[in-house]
Amino acid sequence: MHAVVVGGGISGAALTSGIQARGWTVTKHSRSTGFDVLRDDARAAFAGADVVVEATGRFTTSRRRATAFFTASTRAVATATAATGARHVLLSVLGCTSPSVQGYGYFAGKTAQEREAAAASGARLTVVRSTQWFEFARQNTERLRLGPVALVPGMTIAPVALDAVAEVVADVVTGVRRGSLVEVAGPETTTLWAMTRALPGLVVRPVRMPLPGATGRAFREGALLPGAGTEVVGPRFGDWLASR
Repeated sequence: MHAVVVGGGISGAALTSGIQARGWTVTKHSRSTGFDVLRDDARAAFAGADVVVEATGRFTTSRRRATAFFTASTRAVATATAATGARHVLLSVLGCTSPSVQGYGYFAGKTAQEREAAAASGARLTVVRSTQWFEFARQNTERLRLGPVALVPGMTIAPVALDAVAEVVADVVTGVRRGSLVEVAGPETTTLWAMTRALPGLVVRPVRMPLPGATGRAFREGALLPGAGTEVVGPRFGDWLASR
């Protein structure tokens, strides 16, 4: 059996490893491998795939840019999977569809992507939503670095290990898990500030940045926390740090 992972970076690598560990062959396509999901022939790239995992990403807070990218990515993937007969697995963010966070452009884009995927892929689609990955804390210090400081938005979250999410996606790919939606979260509630302060070897000074308006308040008050009954996977953040 063969899977295609569309997306690079740490998520593409983790997903590829997780699926390969189940005995499947995996091809990874991303800009780093010379594949642009918005421009290249996805149908040819996905030939022979039983499942295509869409884990594309583009960091932006612009609603227009995020929506344009994520919906175009999903249209390309859904069209190609329909033509090849592959199943479509979409990696998304738990809580991104909440009305209270649509003022954040990235989440508005992910919400539009989920709608596009559902309309285009239908019963062949499984959406896997997870809370923010442990790696998010260090990524944030790189994205929001201003010279010697890094801005840390106020967020209350239940972060999860990316490797644990990859295991869940591998379950979906190989048919161990079924259904149109799978949601997972980490085992503890914390803040992005606490996670950042715990990071070893920081070369920048973290500075609190309360986000303004209703969206910022929603982030601080737990709009991204999992609901009752959400499956908990993986270790605690402190244990994960210690293991690395």
